[in-house]
Amino acid sequence: MDKPIIVYEFRSKFLFKPTWGAHRRRSKRSLVCSQQWKDKAKGSPNKYHRCQKFKGLSVLAHVASLITIPNQSDSVLSKEKPTKPKRQRIKPRPRPRVTRRAGPHPPPCLPTQFMDKINGLNGQDLKLVIQKRLSKTDMKPRFARLSIPKGQVRTDFLSQEDHTILEQREANGINYKGMEVPLIEPSLAKSTIVLKKLKLGCSKSYILSSGWQKVAVDNGLEADNIIQLWSFKVSQIVHLALVKL
Repeated sequence: MDKPIIVYEFRSKFLFKPTWGAHRRRSKRSLVCSQQWKDKAKGSPNKYHRCQKFKGLSVLAHVASLITIPNQSDSVLSKEKPTKPKRQRIKPRPRPRVTRRAGPHPPPCLPTQFMDKINGLNGQDLKLVIQKRLSKTDMKPRFARLSIPKGQVRTDFLSQEDHTILEQREANGINYKGMEVPLIEPSLAKSTIVLKKLKLGCSKSYILSSGWQKVAVDNGLEADNIIQLWSFKVSQIVHLALVKL
C-alpha cells in the first residue's frame, strides 16, 4: 500500500498542523493526498483520521528532536539578580527603668513616734519599701487592696523564705497565697494584714489585701494622700509600718 503524501503548512513557530480533515473543511487545502488514498478514505474515514493523527504525531516528534532546548540551569543563572548584602539588624537599646516617685524628695525619715514603737519591739533592719500617692483604685472598696508595684519598690525587704511562701498558689492554681504580716498603722495601732503577690498582665506586684480597707477607714486615708511603707524585722520575721505624710 502506498503511503499518503502529507504536506504540512507552517502555522506557528514550532508546530506543524494538518489543515485539511473531516473535522473542518477549508477553501484552500494545504494537505495533498494521493487519489488512491482518497478513494480508500471515503469508505473508512476513521482509518484515514487515525493514520493522519499518527502521521502528525510522528512528524511532531521528529521536529521536536531537531529542536535544541537551552540548558534550564543556564537560563536560570542568567536571570538571577546579584545578591545584595544583608543588612545587620540593629538591636534596640534597653531603656533605663524609670522609677515613679511621689511626694517629697528625698523622702523624709521615719517619724520619732514610729521609731520608739519599733525600738520597743526590738526591731532591726529598717528599710523604706515605697513612697507613693494613693490612687482611686487603692481606695475603692470593691478592690480592697493597696498595690505596691515592683517598679516603685526601693529595696528588697523580703527574705528568701518569704519569697518562697509568696510564690505558692492557691487550690485553683491561679491566685497566689499570702502571708500575714504585723502592721503598725498611722495611728500607731497594731494590726495584722495579708501581704501577697498579684499578677497583672505580664507584670507582678505586691499588694496588701485582707484588712486594708479597715486600716484605710480607721486612719482616714483618701485618694491622693502620700504614704510611706516601711519594713523592719523582729526575730527574723518581717513587720510593716504605714506612715501618712
